[in-house]
Amino acid sequence: HVLNYSIIPYLLPTMTSDLESDHTQARDRSDYQSHLSNIEANPGVKNQQVEITVDINPTAETAETYSPPSASRPIKSVYQDFSLLSGSASEVRFRTHHVSRFFKVYDQPNAQLILEEIEETVEGDGGDGNVERDVAQDRNQGIWIRIKQTKDTSYGLQFLRAIYSLIAVFVGGFLFILGICVLLFLFIDLATQLGITSNQSLSAAGFLSVLLSIPVFVYSLAMGMTLMTRFVVDTFYGHPFLRTFGLDLVTMDWIAFVMYLCIPLVAMIGTLFMHKTDWWEITLLTWFCSVLIFWAVFSSCVLWYEVKECLDLIVDVEEDLTEDAHWSVKIKRTIVHGMASRLSGTKLLHHKSLNDDDGNVEDTLDGKNRHPEGLLTILTKWKYLSRIYSKVDPPKRIYSLDETRGNVSFVTRTSWSLEKLFCRRGGVLGAVPITAGNYGITKNQINSSIVCRLLGQFLYVMILVGVAVWFGLDGGALAILLCVLLLFFTIGSVTTYRMFELRRDVIDQRSIFRYWTKHQVTKPSVAFTWVCICLEIVFFFVIPLLNLFLVKNTSSALVFGFFGLFSAFRHFLNAQILLEEVGPNHFSPQHQHYESAEWKNKHRFYQIAEIGADNARRFWIYTFLAFVVFFVFVVLLAAYDSKTGAVTEENYGFYPDILHLTSDFEYKPQPNLPYPTCALKKGLNGVSFDTAGLSNFAFLAGIVYAYENQTQTYLNQWFGENNVINDVDMVNEFKRVQELKHGVFTNSAVAYRLFTFADKESVLSIRGTSTVWDLMSDAQLWLAATLFQALRVVLPLGNLFTPILHHTVKYVSFLESSNIEKVAFYKETADFVRYLKARGYNVLVTGHSLGGGLALITGSQTGIPAIGISAPNSMLSRDTFDPPLTIEQLDTLTFNVVPARDIIPMVDDKARLYQNINCTAPDNEFPDCHSITRTLCEILYSCGSGDRPVPCECVMDYHYPEPNYIGEGTGERNFTKYCLEAMRGK
Repeated sequence: HVLNYSIIPYLLPTMTSDLESDHTQARDRSDYQSHLSNIEANPGVKNQQVEITVDINPTAETAETYSPPSASRPIKSVYQDFSLLSGSASEVRFRTHHVSRFFKVYDQPNAQLILEEIEETVEGDGGDGNVERDVAQDRNQGIWIRIKQTKDTSYGLQFLRAIYSLIAVFVGGFLFILGICVLLFLFIDLATQLGITSNQSLSAAGFLSVLLSIPVFVYSLAMGMTLMTRFVVDTFYGHPFLRTFGLDLVTMDWIAFVMYLCIPLVAMIGTLFMHKTDWWEITLLTWFCSVLIFWAVFSSCVLWYEVKECLDLIVDVEEDLTEDAHWSVKIKRTIVHGMASRLSGTKLLHHKSLNDDDGNVEDTLDGKNRHPEGLLTILTKWKYLSRIYSKVDPPKRIYSLDETRGNVSFVTRTSWSLEKLFCRRGGVLGAVPITAGNYGITKNQINSSIVCRLLGQFLYVMILVGVAVWFGLDGGALAILLCVLLLFFTIGSVTTYRMFELRRDVIDQRSIFRYWTKHQVTKPSVAFTWVCICLEIVFFFVIPLLNLFLVKNTSSALVFGFFGLFSAFRHFLNAQILLEEVGPNHFSPQHQHYESAEWKNKHRFYQIAEIGADNARRFWIYTFLAFVVFFVFVVLLAAYDSKTGAVTEENYGFYPDILHLTSDFEYKPQPNLPYPTCALKKGLNGVSFDTAGLSNFAFLAGIVYAYENQTQTYLNQWFGENNVINDVDMVNEFKRVQELKHGVFTNSAVAYRLFTFADKESVLSIRGTSTVWDLMSDAQLWLAATLFQALRVVLPLGNLFTPILHHTVKYVSFLESSNIEKVAFYKETADFVRYLKARGYNVLVTGHSLGGGLALITGSQTGIPAIGISAPNSMLSRDTFDPPLTIEQLDTLTFNVVPARDIIPMVDDKARLYQNINCTAPDNEFPDCHSITRTLCEILYSCGSGDRPVPCECVMDYHYPEPNYIGEGTGERNFTKYCLEAMRGK
């Protein structure tokens, strides 16, 4: 681990020492350059391990007459001591009889970087061939510098940090799910204000308040997740960032120990001593709350120190501002300067570092620089805006955050990696590529990078096209997909073109490296900046907040107010914007000791600046924007779907001719072991349910999708003439009563029908997902549970968190507004069941898809049996309903039919009673497993149809074997032909 020649050029320029003089430093750098020339002339010694000899007490004579060393002698240089801002440092000194040692230890994640100085006093003459002793004899004193990296971790420590990180990731997952559900609730609220849900009139004020609140929510959620990402990373690496928050190391480590381990362990021990059966649930909930509070404190500290650093940086940026200025003046200047920077016009310039014929290096502006200016920059140069914008002459250099932090990577011949560059944003151009010299990247390397990028883009396209073909998309959908992919490929071709330019530099060996610089070319006036600040506050904060309170959406208003204040601090008091103007001098070494207050402040801000510089912020903003775009598309589709004239309002969401039943054929039960629930008759003792019980529920759950005027016909074909009645009058009577009592449900979007047998035996059948609004209702009820299920799958040992998932789902649902609660479908169906029971009806409830999920909720709340077909479950989301459900209710009153590969009944955790059934759909058509008609056919085919008719769709659409003919007379005995004739006759 001694210094290698290959890293000397990067190490020496970054060292400083209070012991050196300018004359000595200049002399030793000249020696170093001369020695490098000797190294190049003697390749045999270039990769040898060497020790750097340092003369810290040069005499006047040696300083004046010093000559360059020969190639066989070590480098003479001055060691410059600089504590890295990315980590703390420690110093250790001790002395023996002839040797004095000095160690400088830099803490790194799971390791230590050690710079070691060995000072040795030599007595006697040399002559033994020892180079180090010869140097010591010449100078009477020598110093050797070694650098090494040591491992500073253990398996126990890694395990403990992994446990810490696991709960931190779970809390981060909770915050992400909370953010997605906040956006969903906003757009559902937006749909209710538009009148999509129940044909009510448009509420302009409510619509405007919800719409204007979306940008603030997106920005706040992205910033919150960025802080959570940093929190998780800091936890995994042992809290190096947390240690910069002002308290001593002992206190900070104890705080982390108490919050991560001590509090949950105390809770676990206490519950065990009290013989609590739910001790693990209480422990997990305590652990979750403890880490969540710790993250909140962590984020508050980051926000506080960032604001504090803003007040310091604005003094460096504004020349007329002094350190003694009042804090309110500094805040005002910071807000104005930040907004002015965002509104300014900027331009990118392309630079080259060229070699001339004499071997000198010259940094020049590329004459082929043709980078297009942005739309904002073009507008700011418009002559009609000359009173608002002024030209910046000369253009002001704007640095990137990576440049200011000194976090610029180089791509050399030895550091080049195909996988690293493929995954890096911008590829090889995401760093500074060295294209000339002994360590410049080679032609094969740049060719490989170009081929890898082109091949990667091609494979991306082909994977997406292959998936689309596998799902059977038609030609039109494929053409649209290809056009979208071609657009992204064209955007990416700009980077590919620049890589080809870089290839020319590698071949010519004239340019050492290329880089881009950003410059401010126009700036707005102060008055215009204040106008923009006021408009932004009024439109994106004040108006949405007031309207949310006016429409009595109190929970959303409170959450929006908190998010708005949080985002305002991060937006208006943004230290990163000021840092980009100050440049790298802010973090430059100035002989600061790592115990000094100034070094600690810069160390802390170095970490804070990384939060704005890393890719996490960009990733989370794009992620939440993607969800916003998706929800906008769904709301627009729902608005179009609800107003379309394709069907009448009465038949909206229903379909004609959904079944073609034949009574002259039957399926015999299969010889293998049938489903145990084929003869399900729980709760009904009527004659009509003596046989094929499970198929009866599947049939009733299916015909609720049919037109109202066709429903009774289907009932007569299935149960016999008028044995079951579609009781429309009772449904209408209930809705009139509800309208008089509550003034709601008049045009409710939930659809259900009551099928009445003899002696008031009845089945309430609830329609499933049939419209786009039904899809949004599904998401409202079960999105949080679904996302927590996904988080449990992704996390290692994720099942350990199952006992508290129903609590976290409940916390997320707290943000539902009163408008969303009004369209909670299960409340209306539960009230209808109570209405029927009060009139002496013996009721069961069933449904398919969303209708099945509502049936399970309704049955649990009202105490009646509920049979769901492909229904989402309610075990994790049980506490989100009003009133909440219990595990006992779900385990004893609900039953779910779960077709194979149907993803809908996989939503939420299942209760105790369910039946898995087969699905014969091809693998690439697995969404068809959710079809209620396919499920009915599977039940009839496996359990036998008995005296029930067989749908033609079982053979014609789903390719089940043809049933046996049981008819009389000379009718058509071929099932397919019979069905074709029957369909033709209709």
